[in-house]
Amino acid sequence: MEYKKIKKDNYTLHLIKTDRFKTINVGLKFTKLYDKNEFCYLKLLERVLPMNGTKKYKNVNEITKKLESLYNAGITFRSLITSKNMSFEASLRFINPKYTEMSIYNETFDMFREIIVNPIIKDNCFNVFEVHKENLINSINNVKDNMGAYGSLLFNERFYKDTIYAENNYKDIDIFKSLTNKQLYKTYLKLFDSFKIDVFVIGDYDEESVLTNVDKLLKGFKERDNTSKELYIDIKSKYKIDKEEYPANQSILLVGLTLKDLTIEERDYQMLLYSTILGSMNNSVLFVNVREKNSLCYHIGSTINRFTKTIIIDSGINKENFDETLRLIKESLESMKDESVIDSLIDNAKKTLNIAFNDFYENPFKIVNYYYLREFTNIPSIEDRKKYIDNMTSKNVSDLAKKIDIKEVFLLEGVKNEENWF
Repeated sequence: MEYKKIKKDNYTLHLIKTDRFKTINVGLKFTKLYDKNEFCYLKLLERVLPMNGTKKYKNVNEITKKLESLYNAGITFRSLITSKNMSFEASLRFINPKYTEMSIYNETFDMFREIIVNPIIKDNCFNVFEVHKENLINSINNVKDNMGAYGSLLFNERFYKDTIYAENNYKDIDIFKSLTNKQLYKTYLKLFDSFKIDVFVIGDYDEESVLTNVDKLLKGFKERDNTSKELYIDIKSKYKIDKEEYPANQSILLVGLTLKDLTIEERDYQMLLYSTILGSMNNSVLFVNVREKNSLCYHIGSTINRFTKTIIIDSGINKENFDETLRLIKESLESMKDESVIDSLIDNAKKTLNIAFNDFYENPFKIVNYYYLREFTNIPSIEDRKKYIDNMTSKNVSDLAKKIDIKEVFLLEGVKNEENWF
């Protein structure tokens, strides 16, 4: 895999050459500092833009037929928050023209630009609006029907209080209800002159054709880099236990851990190995102690957030087992300070991570995300992570365990047979 970065006057082009895929993937990413109101409009725009119709293709049926004629090329939109920044992404996927015909380069890029730049607009309004606004609001409200997702929102509001990570669409539902078509159009226009603009191309592409078509794609765009290059956020909270009832048989237990005074090596490498041993492999400390030996949960695991230097333990339990499960989680965290415990698990953890690292090269979205993050922070490469973690010792892990504190315990408590709950 070869990487080349080309800085243009109005955008940055990232070329990632690899023959692992039969498709070519193009990602156009607009990024700026997070703004709550503007982000709500971007969430609606990701639904409206692909369905609106264009000057050349009047409705979604015509768009679909044209994409099918291009060997089922795909165009998608999404908006995301990455720490202190927000982004709007337009993605194009098409079969490598060497398997079809070289004219596909021009036709697919022209179609991509047509949908992005030439939507049907009348009186500064999109052709479709109300139905997609209503559908978006309904989808946000429906998060309450998904216990895991809803529990995570409530947990994040508490654990990440006063940070971007505490924000969510459900909490901001009143903003979505107030969105207007004319303001959506104004937000759309900002894409062309108010964002940092990056283009990522990954695959076994013809470079000359890509360079020509990307220049044409972004003709008239103006870049303004108003992004944060400091993505790390400190979590300041005191230990507390919170509970909220939910109409279900099962309960969701979430435990938030903070890691204090981390070195760069601990944050970028050791934290990952620690979490793998704690709760991210099939014989993890949490799985063995809480589920296998004591049958107290349906599932249990841990995940890291490197930008907040936190670890989240997520478990499905019966509410009657809350106290005992929490006691065993605390006991498991304490056992991670013991080198002999780590000794018996560290080799398997390294193998687990190596499998995940190898999967990175088979996933174009992960590869693009890595190079995207490098625009904002010094994220280590997969090869650097492999090398460092292979050389880690049990003492590294047990020393890191001494820097960990529980700061938030949240139980979404299942309550049976409640009617008209929401």
